[in-house]
Amino acid sequence: MAENLTLFSSCLLSKWGFNDGDDPDDWLDYCEAHGVDYNALDFPLVCLVRTHLLPRIEQAVTAVDIETSHNPIRIETVNGVDMREVWYGRAPELTLTPEYVDVPMADVLRLALAEAGLTKPPRLTPPVALS
Repeated sequence: MAENLTLFSSCLLSKWGFNDGDDPDDWLDYCEAHGVDYNALDFPLVCLVRTHLLPRIEQAVTAVDIETSHNPIRIETVNGVDMREVWYGRAPELTLTPEYVDVPMADVLRLALAEAGLTKPPRLTPPVALS
């Protein structure tokens, strides 16, 4: 089980980045291993990216939040150049640095709890034994 969640900078330049907006398997595995009901929490992708990845990007970027079932946060400009065509693979992708950042899963859980207004994680309920 991964103790860190890796956020790749290149995901900021794609409509399908960050697992196409789906919860990462490493997060789901972490929650299950720690008895956390991930169905009762929203995965805090946008907050994670804004808190941990964007501040580390070495280029001058502007990010936008997008209401979509796909990747909900993307880079709109890099060094003043519009990147929206890159999102759909219609323009060459450039390389952002650093390539990625690792975020401890405990920090991911803290952000998810904060966004939900909770101090303790919702717990998985044990299966009911059938007689």
